[in-house]
Amino acid sequence: MTKGDSVEWFVAGFPGAAAEEDIDGVHVVRSGKQATVHLHAMRRYRRSLASRFDVVIDEVNTIPFFTPLWSPIPSLLLIFQLAREVWWHESAFPISALGYATEPGYLRAYRRTPAMTISASTEDDLRRLGFRAPITVLPIGLEPMVIPDVAKEPVTTFLYVGRMAPSKRVHEIIEAFAIFRRAGRDGRLWLVGDGPEAYVRTLRKRAAALGLAKDVEFLGRLASDEKHARMARAHVLLMASVREGWGLSIAEAGACGTPAVVYDVPGLRDAVRSGETGLVVAPTPEGMARGMAELIADPSRYERIASEARRWSATFSFDAAADAMRAVITATVAGAPRKSGTPAPASGP
Repeated sequence: MTKGDSVEWFVAGFPGAAAEEDIDGVHVVRSGKQATVHLHAMRRYRRSLASRFDVVIDEVNTIPFFTPLWSPIPSLLLIFQLAREVWWHESAFPISALGYATEPGYLRAYRRTPAMTISASTEDDLRRLGFRAPITVLPIGLEPMVIPDVAKEPVTTFLYVGRMAPSKRVHEIIEAFAIFRRAGRDGRLWLVGDGPEAYVRTLRKRAAALGLAKDVEFLGRLASDEKHARMARAHVLLMASVREGWGLSIAEAGACGTPAVVYDVPGLRDAVRSGETGLVVAPTPEGMARGMAELIADPSRYERIASEARRWSATFSFDAAADAMRAVITATVAGAPRKSGTPAPASGP
């Protein structure tokens, strides 16, 4: 186990999965489904945490586990982003309205819980909800990459990589590309990723209606090597999400020497240093189209920005992210007062 730590990871089960198994030194426990995993976790750990662990990390991906309310040992919140506007794009009414209205309320249960996140935008969101405990912005982790040695496409090529989902606003990327083309500029758009068939059909129809059927290529989900090759061959990555925790594909594209034009929204504005590693633009198709034209207008400036995107992405690693997280965990365990009746902690964080 890495650095001597003992880690148990509790997740929902799925058909064919083992109830428990060890993966790369981590003991994985699976129980419940998406809607019941939180209850299963409380049942499993409420009475046993204190005798087996030093700290519990409560990862919030929309719905929390509420560990501060029942855990007898220190809790840490791990949250990449709030859902907020995503509710309106990903859920049907009235679930969307219920989720949007209740999210600030249930997250306030963590106001005194030390938190970890990956962007200053999410830190700001939590502070606006009244969080008083320390919040640590962890560095983003990036897998080691073999950078493809390929040339840029002869025609200006834009790229999107991610889920094909309404909250990603891929339809607005197509609209921005249409505006870019209407100014008489040549170009292509590659869309990498999969998602709900209904939404993908809508995207195809929109591209055809705009006369772009031959210039917008739907590539589906690609293997990592092919994805990175496309990133290296493209000139600019485009992202128009409602919000993100960060935008990992921006860092990956940057490692391949491809800068990004992104909407000025939480997460994306953190993943791009505007004017240095790409451009952060007004969150409209018109704003994105202007950024696309600006970024490719001056070849020497483009090369400087692409080079800086590559340099900045080279600073990201999972080792650095893990070290930063471990420092937070260690400090939390060392500084947390023991609750009455709680046994002394087991060895290792």
